[in-house]
Amino acid sequence: MIYLKIVFFAILAFIERNPKLCIVLALLAIFAPVVFKFVGWIILGIIALAIVVMGVIAWRMRTMQRRVEREFQSHTSSNAGGFSGFSGFGNMNTGGMTLEELVRQMQAQANAQKQTNNNSSTNGANSSTSRVRDSRNDDYVDFEEIK
Repeated sequence: MIYLKIVFFAILAFIERNPKLCIVLALLAIFAPVVFKFVGWIILGIIALAIVVMGVIAWRMRTMQRRVEREFQSHTSSNAGGFSGFSGFGNMNTGGMTLEELVRQMQAQANAQKQTNNNSSTNGANSSTSRVRDSRNDDYVDFEEIK
């Protein structure tokens, strides 16, 4: 539907920029069948074809939208007991934990891993490399804009 809105607003903008031309085209479309039968029927045929094409596109988009909604409903109804298959944690087995407990456990694991990395870097490496690692990760550099 957004594409139809874009086309509609583009037509309105064209009419707004060229009002005299649009009036002439409208008068030609209205009175051409009377004055110039052949040219008028060609113009009306083009207009009718454009309307039919827009209707077919809208119908196809609506059927596609219904099909996607139906597939989404079938996928979400099969996962009614747990997380949805579309979420990032869909295949994660939480073992009956709530989301808060899962976040706490993940934070504790991250803290433990950070502690083991800090202990191994200060014990096993020389002082220059550990100083470089610490300065890259932990130091905050204040930035002032110079005009």
